[in-house]
Amino acid sequence: SNTVTMTVNPNLPASVSIGASATTICPGTSVTFTATPTNGGTAPSYQWKLNGSNVGSNSANYTSTTLVNGNTVSVVMTSNATPCLTSSPATSNTVTMTVNPNLPASVSIEASATTICPGTSVTFTATPTNGGTSPSYQWKLNGSNVGSNSATYTSTTLANGNTVSVVMT
Repeated sequence: SNTVTMTVNPNLPASVSIGASATTICPGTSVTFTATPTNGGTAPSYQWKLNGSNVGSNSANYTSTTLVNGNTVSVVMTSNATPCLTSSPATSNTVTMTVNPNLPASVSIEASATTICPGTSVTFTATPTNGGTSPSYQWKLNGSNVGSNSATYTSTTLANGNTVSVVMT
């Protein structure tokens, strides 16, 4: 008889992995997730999942600005590779988000005295909230910069009606 030569194509196991532009963010930060398919074919389809529920569109990318702490994101990719496609649809790894709370910065000041005689030394002390490990200070006397980058400001030249404030960064 004639000879038949067989062509045995290799199996094409489909898989997909995802990465995120950031995984530790502040509320409202835009995060883009990108799918990287293996044996996805020429036009794979994507179904993104946020905490297991369908979100996003049929795209290799998913972007969100509404993530909260503990959210999980994954994608299911359906390949159109041929022939011998296996493992399709494929589910990606899961990315778990850490969303830190906003830390509103503020500062208050106290004076060692507010009713004084001329020439009396008055020390103003800044108390920061969410100032970080090394906040900077700009003291202001009647709106003009005075003092140094310190949590305290001392003056012996205050006049009646002077105002003292501080800007903490």
